[in-house]
Amino acid sequence: MTDFSNLLGAMLAGQAASFARQDRTKSIGGSDAMRIMAGDWHTLYLEKTGQATAEDLSNVFKVQLGIYTEPFHREWFAKQTGWHVSSGDGPIQHQDHPWMTANLDGWIREQKTFVELKHTRNGASAWDKARFYMPQLQHYMAVANTEFCFFSIICGNDEPRFVEVERDPEYIENLVKMEQAFWWHVTNKDEPEHIPQGELNRIAKEGEAIKVDGLRIADMTKDNLWTDAAARFIANQQAAKDFDTAKDDLRSLIGDDVGEAYGHGITAKRDKRGRVTIKTAKE
Repeated sequence: MTDFSNLLGAMLAGQAASFARQDRTKSIGGSDAMRIMAGDWHTLYLEKTGQATAEDLSNVFKVQLGIYTEPFHREWFAKQTGWHVSSGDGPIQHQDHPWMTANLDGWIREQKTFVELKHTRNGASAWDKARFYMPQLQHYMAVANTEFCFFSIICGNDEPRFVEVERDPEYIENLVKMEQAFWWHVTNKDEPEHIPQGELNRIAKEGEAIKVDGLRIADMTKDNLWTDAAARFIANQQAAKDFDTAKDDLRSLIGDDVGEAYGHGITAKRDKRGRVTIKTAKE
């Protein structure tokens, strides 16, 4: 694999200034990859061909918050990992497909890869969010020619959490095909009438196998044992909840000075630590 440290230096030295002057209609970036894989071809086509104006995000608080916290987020990531993380100075191009570009949030010199930084809502999972942004992350790995990347999120005002995302060559191959298909419409000024939604769904489904922190998504719909256990789980879920509630109710009725209580086929005993165990008379 190409030493991207040298590649990045050459790109930034010779291309960054000219790229910075280009507008988003001249290439496909990471956010565009997200929209292409989501099937938003028509609106994106109009924007790329200058027939529609892209949404003005200058007054969207969540977007601007992410922009303003990005430098601190990058510095914190570097502090917690001990790695040297530099900011991206401008878009870089894919070595074979110049219409594919990437704006990297941070380049990690020691790891020879990048980190993508996001600021999102409270309670979000870095693992789930990485999977949501998979088209963007795989697009960036294709452009930057890396074998993996890091994805870090700030949830509300919680400390950032990050995961490692592997490169998936098959997913990237399919992603590039979809981007090429879309870009053909742009370069030929041929408004897309048919969106290959079935193919997009297939690629997204296969993308479940991509590992984030070494873990993938597994489809168990064809596993007979899972099917049986799932049916039993659903059938007995409410009964299990009622069972737990009944145990709590029984415990609440036992006075602190009671060592054993019984009645209607139920026995409750308190151990030396004060814990109450509920059993049926037959147990």
